[in-house]
Amino acid sequence: MVTRIKTSAKPVFVDRKDALVAEERFFERLRNNLHALQGIFNPLDGRTYDASARNRIEKSLDVRTAEVKHAIKRLAERDLQGLYEEMPKNRILLNEITHKELLGARGVKVVVAGAAFNPIEDLISSGRSARSMGGEELARIKDLIVAHPDVFYYLGAFATTSWDPGCRTLLIGPNYLIALCDRIEDAWRTYWAPDTRWRGAARAFDLAGEEEKIEAVHRFVRRRPFALLMDEMTEDYVFEELGYAIPIIREAFERIAAEDPFVRFDTGARPYRLIRTYG
Repeated sequence: MVTRIKTSAKPVFVDRKDALVAEERFFERLRNNLHALQGIFNPLDGRTYDASARNRIEKSLDVRTAEVKHAIKRLAERDLQGLYEEMPKNRILLNEITHKELLGARGVKVVVAGAAFNPIEDLISSGRSARSMGGEELARIKDLIVAHPDVFYYLGAFATTSWDPGCRTLLIGPNYLIALCDRIEDAWRTYWAPDTRWRGAARAFDLAGEEEKIEAVHRFVRRRPFALLMDEMTEDYVFEELGYAIPIIREAFERIAAEDPFVRFDTGARPYRLIRTYG
């Protein structure tokens, strides 16, 4: 089940190493999901295409990597190569889903893309940042990727910090859909605007498995003892912060209550919640 983010995250600070590792893990998880993808829907012609490896071509766009190099030359004073190796690269990965008609040439029908977004100038200048990613950069990269009107594009945009709320107005277009991905407290999250064209394609950007999500809820609860003490650890509260589906949250609550004799899973009223007990 894919996650949904209902509200924006609190500021997330990353340093160069954090951002680089997060970027690499995003693309690793995206590739794993794409390898498991068997079919993908093209809303432009209403057909589902075979997305297995034989019909999928992976490409990288190097435009933004070059932009990182230019920014380092402009802002840094020494050890430029060492700084470049420490930095995330704002990479773009394209997976073209191709199809050959009976009497025609093979052509690209759908593109599943991933793009990383980092506060590059902050990371160069100060080594860390909590600046959220904005709509102007998201729109620029969307225009770079969505190059052909007769191809449908699914884009997963990953911010190593967070996203400005205004970005959610940019996620739907005539031949593209965008999912916003980020991380909070080591938990992968994904937001996409409701649209029937997604069908099963949103699973490509679901970056955490069910057990990972349950463990993320465990961490979330452990780090907020006051909310538990005040009976504020509700399923709605966790959903607001992590965006995970309610059944996932309830499963995590059940496990926490089973493991801790001083915690009870209260299902007597909505929203369901965890309650601290004292014997």
